[in-house]
Amino acid sequence: MERKLCGAKTKSGEPCKKAALANGRCRFHGGKSTGPKDPSKLKGNKNALKHGLYEAIWADTLTNEEQELFDQVSTDPTAQVGNRFKLSEIRIRRMMQRINQEQQKKKPNPAVIRAIEEGITKIETNMVSLVRESSRLLEMNKSKNDGSLDRLVEILAQARKDRAEKERKE
Repeated sequence: MERKLCGAKTKSGEPCKKAALANGRCRFHGGKSTGPKDPSKLKGNKNALKHGLYEAIWADTLTNEEQELFDQVSTDPTAQVGNRFKLSEIRIRRMMQRINQEQQKKKPNPAVIRAIEEGITKIETNMVSLVRESSRLLEMNKSKNDGSLDRLVEILAQARKDRAEKERKE
């Protein structure tokens, strides 16, 4: 039995000697589909989205509700843990919505649901670490807050007040 060869020109200039598929070329030279050519039929990267654990979340991808939540996030370094916690909550919410969408289908795929649930578990594990980190930061801030900064603010306020009075008298 003789097998059909690909025959495509290789880098060395000789014909390819690999087995051809149904269209006459091997898998390296066009034997497998590269997907739809019509851009309207492309689903984009969301086609590969399964659970959202590794989904990039940028400000321009947030819904209005998520944007309001994001705007409330403080840029204070001690609040950074809180920011990560908030984004984790948003991520879990999106993943729960994906589970709900999958369950609404006529034939829900249990593997997809399980993968999303595993992703939620990983996020919740990270959130436990964030809570611990937040507790450590609060303890550090309590020990650092000995009142010296408040005293400095009072001194500066008094200096400004004295200066304003002096300028008024002149």
